Amino acid sequence: MGIVDEIIVAIKALLPGLTGFTQLDYEYDVALNAEDRQAKKFGFIPKEADFIEGRGMGFTTVDHTFQMILTDDFKNFDDDTTQHTKLMALYTTSQNAQVEFQKSRLALPTPGHLVMLISLSGIEEPEFLGENNIVILRTNFKIQYKYRNN
Repeated sequence: MGIVDEIIVAIKALLPGLTGFTQLDYEYDVALNAEDRQAKKFGFIPKEADFIEGRGMGFTTVDHTFQMILTDDFKNFDDDTTQHTKLMALYTTSQNAQVEFQKSRLALPTPGHLVMLISLSGIEEPEFLGENNIVILRTNFKIQYKYRNN
């Protein structure tokens, strides 16, 4: 298993305990999930990566962006209070996950694979799907890691 797979597996193992959420069936295209199955769900996917240094030193260092996707459902009745409440809860869940990621030493199983730093790189504008009853919050994390290349 490559280091990116190991990071994803390790984070996905942490997320249910940190958030109380369960994994989305479709992480890359959230709209493919059934509308009635998006309450308190998460995804965690890799995005762009920048190589920092490597080869000559015997290891490669990478700054890699990963995205945590949180979804929940809501029903507005007389106003958008429910929508607001669910969105604020997703922001809180995202913040709590960020704090825990940064506190944890993300141990990877392969010798020579090391996560050095996890930092928040941004939270995207919330999305609303399906007759405005699904809210999606995407949080981007920069994970700096290194691996042996010899």
